[in-house]
Amino acid sequence: QTERPKELMDGRGCREKRSFGRGKKPREKSRYFMKKLRIGFVERKFNYFVSVENVFRQVSEGLDKERFETSFQQLPYLNTFIGMLRNLMVFRPDPAADITHVTGHCHYITLALSPARTLLTIHDLGFLHTRTGLRRWLLKKLLLDLPVRRLRCVTAISAATKEEIVAHTGTQNVRVIHDPLDPFFIADSKPEFNSHDPKILQIGTSANKNVENLVRAIDGLACRLTLVGEIDDRLEQLLRERNIRYEAKSELNNEELRAEYESADIVAFCSLYEGFGLPIIEAQAMRTPVVTSDLRPMKDVAGEEGAVLVDPLDHTSIRQGILRVIREPELRNALVANGLENIKRFDRRAIASQYETIYIEMIEGSGR
Repeated sequence: QTERPKELMDGRGCREKRSFGRGKKPREKSRYFMKKLRIGFVERKFNYFVSVENVFRQVSEGLDKERFETSFQQLPYLNTFIGMLRNLMVFRPDPAADITHVTGHCHYITLALSPARTLLTIHDLGFLHTRTGLRRWLLKKLLLDLPVRRLRCVTAISAATKEEIVAHTGTQNVRVIHDPLDPFFIADSKPEFNSHDPKILQIGTSANKNVENLVRAIDGLACRLTLVGEIDDRLEQLLRERNIRYEAKSELNNEELRAEYESADIVAFCSLYEGFGLPIIEAQAMRTPVVTSDLRPMKDVAGEEGAVLVDPLDHTSIRQGILRVIREPELRNALVANGLENIKRFDRRAIASQYETIYIEMIEGSGR
């Protein structure tokens, strides 16, 4: 196989250090055709949330099995400051891996890895919005500045996240590869919509999920609310004050979460901040109408007319969006149809093939 043209090698956002020019001899057949490439995925130590890890299980499943094999390693310590230092001191990557892929929320571990053979995926920069002072400065250095400037290539799961990375670091070596959809959440049918007493499903209860505004929005509506996630005393008090009929569930497995999507009439996902918004495409795959924020990346992920978009800061806007879904059958049908079309963009094989391209370019560029 001859050498790839320059525009295919370095025009997609990653730094490429090889030189190109006339008089170069054609390269020998690339070695990645001679044996499988081994991708070593590195994960944070699991605590409670595991959505990131589920995403890269799907990437692994989507890779071409004739050309790639994978392994998964979990860091031994949690992401406390002491835990980070311990991880940096003791972690050793899979020695058989050709590429080490750090899969998010443990960006600092790239500082102990080979920059030429390490790929980092950044999901969001939420820590910059929730921390202040010295703690924020230190986290920015460990989780963003140093890893991004050290590595040849970084991926972001949305254009909004990429733009945020660029704005904070000035780097341009960032590519966008979306999260894949787990085909387990693709439904062939859907129970009839309950317009008299609809069930509204909210995935996540952290501050960025904007649940309090959702509660204000449905105050007085004939509906039921299911929250997936832990609720604190403040949210519980608000739910009681507004006489909301609700149930809260946490630590659901995939089977339980799928059942919630299936039984829901509407999925509300009116977040103030996200890196991607996986519940949007999971709900679309489950044929459930979505009401989400008119903010990026949520509106980008929802696709063309794939959701009712609302102002998450205005609970009356959220209320009107929910009422439109309840009252307009034609709108509901259109949302479901558009959602099913939209999820094709997130096919796990298509997403994995984008990672395959990067892995191969990294191997070729490092002179394996």
